Amino acid sequence: MLNRFSKFACATVVFLLMADILAPKPAAAQGVEFAVGYSFLRDNEIKENLPAGIFASLGVGVNSWLSLVGEVASNRKTYEAPGVDITLKVDFYGGGVRFAGHAGKAHPYAQVLVGAARGRISLLGQSESGSDFAWQPGAGVDVDFSRHVGMRFGVNGRFIQGDNATVKEAQVVVGLVFSGGR
Repeated sequence: MLNRFSKFACATVVFLLMADILAPKPAAAQGVEFAVGYSFLRDNEIKENLPAGIFASLGVGVNSWLSLVGEVASNRKTYEAPGVDITLKVDFYGGGVRFAGHAGKAHPYAQVLVGAARGRISLLGQSESGSDFAWQPGAGVDVDFSRHVGMRFGVNGRFIQGDNATVKEAQVVVGLVFSGGR
């Protein structure tokens, strides 16, 4: 379950994102980008890959090098055996900041997101799930195809603060980026 600090951190991130979206900004700082694509996840606690995944990200530019970002990702794996199917699923919901550089058509970035991770296991029609505070540092590069469409390649580390333990996960994302122009 999310503890009080986790709920406060999530509420603070949502408040900052909403404040930035609603606050007036100079035209140069109003860049908005949306990314969606494939997510591959490696859970180091259970030593399993969860290869079926998707991610979506929304960024709002504060200036040419800083954006406020919200991101969701979902990964799953199903084990099929005669008469028994086991499904593992991990979802992440987070928000934070992204620092971006500019080098021609390439836009390298580094980001830190905080939020919640929700794990779920289903077996024989029954399921068990739980949510915990998570933070996710990451880096990658967006490569422009045109002024408004590009490709994202990224790698994230995810740290989930559970009961007296930290679960470590590694995520790789590849997807399309749609922006208001760069």
